[in-house]
Amino acid sequence: MPELKLKRGDVVMLEGQLSLEVREGEVLISGGLRGKGSRTVIPRAKSVPLEAEGDALVAYTLGRDGKVEQLSKRTIPREWDALISEVIQQRPKKILVMGSVDVGKSFFTTYLANTMLRHGLRPGAIDSDVGQSDVGPPATMGLGIFEQPVAQLYEVPLSSAYFVGSMSPSEHMLEFVVGVKWLVEHGLKKADSVIVNTPGWIFGGPGRSLQLYTLETIDPDIVVAIQREGELEHLLSSVPRARVRRLPVSTKVRSRSSAERASLRAMMLGKCFEDAGKLVLNLWKVRLKRCYLHTGRPIDVGTLGVQAQIIHAEQMPEGMLIVTKRRMDKGAIRELEARFGHVRTIIQGSERNMMVGLTNDVNEMLGIGIIERIDYERGRMVVLTPVKNADEVAAVQFGSMRIKPDGEEIGTIRQGTF
Repeated sequence: MPELKLKRGDVVMLEGQLSLEVREGEVLISGGLRGKGSRTVIPRAKSVPLEAEGDALVAYTLGRDGKVEQLSKRTIPREWDALISEVIQQRPKKILVMGSVDVGKSFFTTYLANTMLRHGLRPGAIDSDVGQSDVGPPATMGLGIFEQPVAQLYEVPLSSAYFVGSMSPSEHMLEFVVGVKWLVEHGLKKADSVIVNTPGWIFGGPGRSLQLYTLETIDPDIVVAIQREGELEHLLSSVPRARVRRLPVSTKVRSRSSAERASLRAMMLGKCFEDAGKLVLNLWKVRLKRCYLHTGRPIDVGTLGVQAQIIHAEQMPEGMLIVTKRRMDKGAIRELEARFGHVRTIIQGSERNMMVGLTNDVNEMLGIGIIERIDYERGRMVVLTPVKNADEVAAVQFGSMRIKPDGEEIGTIRQGTF
């Protein structure tokens, strides 16, 4: 196993895949102190800096694409450390981190939290980047509480999660903003400060709206703006100047390709379902959320005259919802519309592979799931999920993604379908 002999102030860039062990001395990895005997694994497509606190000896093993590079100077900008000193002194409750893609928001969040931890504070971190979530599964936002230093944000134990339902917040902006507020409130009950790591979607009308309503909802004490050339200024103009802290991008920030991003999402999703099993839920006992199904008054399909095709029907304020064995002809639909108003149709089997969130009675997410099938006539839903106890599930939240248990994304579902 190769070794590195380091002196105080030496800086090494670690790029995964690799594993590392501190054999002598102490080092800082992502701002977290690691002593003799500590081990760290850096996964593929991730990189972090190591800084020697004194004379130290580290051993490492390289995997595919792994790399160890000794640098001539620190990669952390001075402005970062100045801000962190301010945070440690002032102890703000809510810190929001903004920036475009690939500017190092997740690393800054990790570095800030690790440094706060070293100074006796108990920080929490919320990862709201639903497509590249490090805390919690993809399509969710997660809250993690730092109890010990970590090299990567994904190592922080998940404390609470909120199901958004997609890898992109573009069609789920209400869920996103509500979820961020919910997690911040929960985080402040458990941590001294909460750091909110936001998505890199900062341009265009929807992107502006997402960022600005998040700012307004959270009302952070400090807004950390990591930018290269003023690309956040159109958003910062809405923030009180006294709260804004502009930071440069680290010189060693690593960009990830779309293929790497997709691979990481699939890997994280696949891990979620490694220990999954089939859970049968009684739809007359659990609540269905973010959908039309089971929100209306049941209709006896025997009274409809086209019952050979319809297996479930209900009357809603907006009209009628029916579940059919196959696509109905337009004449039959017009007949129903004459009696009930607008008819919303679900074809049996279209629910397969839908991603859902499973929550308890106080809206805490128990886990994500994949619908295997719905027995509409008997009121049963079969879900593949790591959640083991059906009695704990109080509600099922519908998303807009189709996925396989191995993490492969196989399409989306138009909102309002169900």
